[in-house]
Amino acid sequence: MSELTLVAEDILKAIHAMEDAYHATQALRENTDPSTFDEFRTRMLELHDRLEKLKMVLDNEEAYAVDELADAFSMMNTGHRLEYRRTPHMERE
Repeated sequence: MSELTLVAEDILKAIHAMEDAYHATQALRENTDPSTFDEFRTRMLELHDRLEKLKMVLDNEEAYAVDELADAFSMMNTGHRLEYRRTPHMERE
């Protein structure tokens, strides 16, 4: 699976995290108590983590693109991925 596919999956996961945070916000507005606040805080932290991961990729988009291209050439010519990359491999969750 390519890094670009993983980035697309991360974008989708961030969208879902944003929707979850929105629903937690609505619940907190309707019922302000410790359990809804904890749920809100958990959803916001999850959204923050997702967006932070995407920001890392966007801040280094050129390096990720070059590594992706080099991986593709390596697979074509040698049948395996590059051992050295300028960027860390993205991992599936």
